[in-house]
Amino acid sequence: MKIELLLSDIAHISEKYELINKNTGGYFNIFDILNISRDEVCICKFIYELISPNGSHYQGYTYLKLFVENVLHMKFSDYEYKKAVVHKEYVISNGRKIDLAIEIGDKYIPIEVKIYAKDQYKQCFDYYKFYSKNSNVFYLTLDGKAPSVESAKGLTRVRGGGYEEVSQISFEKEILDWLNQCISQAETIKIAPIRETILQFIGVVRSMTNQLIEEKEQEIVNIISSSKENIKTAIEIEKSLKICNINMIKKVLESIESRLDNVSNLENKLERYSYKSNNYNLVNTYYNKKSSTYPGLSYFIKKLDDEVDLLLRFEIDHRLYVGFCTSKNGKSEGQQLDKDQVDKLLFDCGNNIRGWWIYWEYLPEGNGALSPNFKDFNEAYLDLFDENKFEKFIDLCEESILKILQKLK
Repeated sequence: MKIELLLSDIAHISEKYELINKNTGGYFNIFDILNISRDEVCICKFIYELISPNGSHYQGYTYLKLFVENVLHMKFSDYEYKKAVVHKEYVISNGRKIDLAIEIGDKYIPIEVKIYAKDQYKQCFDYYKFYSKNSNVFYLTLDGKAPSVESAKGLTRVRGGGYEEVSQISFEKEILDWLNQCISQAETIKIAPIRETILQFIGVVRSMTNQLIEEKEQEIVNIISSSKENIKTAIEIEKSLKICNINMIKKVLESIESRLDNVSNLENKLERYSYKSNNYNLVNTYYNKKSSTYPGLSYFIKKLDDEVDLLLRFEIDHRLYVGFCTSKNGKSEGQQLDKDQVDKLLFDCGNNIRGWWIYWEYLPEGNGALSPNFKDFNEAYLDLFDENKFEKFIDLCEESILKILQKLK
């Protein structure tokens, strides 16, 4: 009974703030509306536009200087800032693209942005070797983690973790600090479009990094902290909630697998990278860290040569998605095909080559807004707990996967 009362009190708080957000435009976020709040390419473009001295904000090098000082922790003269050049998707000699790069003073500074995408083989090593001059590679992630051993192969390991040639920076600390510095500039405060857009992006970053959002959470904290019984009850709820979320992941993946069991060219399921492996280990540990364990299931489609296989895979990062990927000798070893080779395999594949993926899209219908977010628990996720909506969702996933199979030439 105590649990029901506590849940009722918290529900009243949620209803209050939902009404406030509806009446004040709190839900109106252009990044969410256009489904780019989790898109690494679009996020890089936005950061680039802010830090570029020639950006459409017409604030010169103001935001670049704040970025260099608050994110990169470096200093230059005003003369050097005036001469600075910022690049996005800078192509180096072996065809790799650096997300962001800054040429300033005597330094060439490469910045690799990793939100949800996986590292590629020797990626940071190549950036350091081919681009950086008198500078480390800056590796920007949600929480400031180090690049993978695969990406940094060839670089110098340091005691305590990380690499001598790589500086780790994060959205949750450096980027958020930088954005708050940008928004506090006197000229920025006066210019509504710039001010409001940066404020909305701050909301995106806070959401990505799971940081509490102001009064609503504080009211809930106050209720939970108000008595020994409330905190005890909240602990019981937290334990049960994690189990509910894990069970939902299993239910979604098992339901999609069941629908695909009768698809003729998806008869060969692969144990490697399966969500069922090691007694559902990838599912059971999904909520133990901020990033994903990528629970999912792969199907063998065909051999491309003696070493490389083409697979269909659906999996959960934060959202649910599906696509084609390649494995080499049964392992995920980064990009195996170039764009021309992919075009010979698939119809209308776009330019989604990243890591071992040669094509991917959100489930269902390629729409991120309809895709449940298993980390941030969006409305699409909450709808899964309505049995009728769950069945309709699985129907749409099945239809989407069958359409994707038609991309095979």
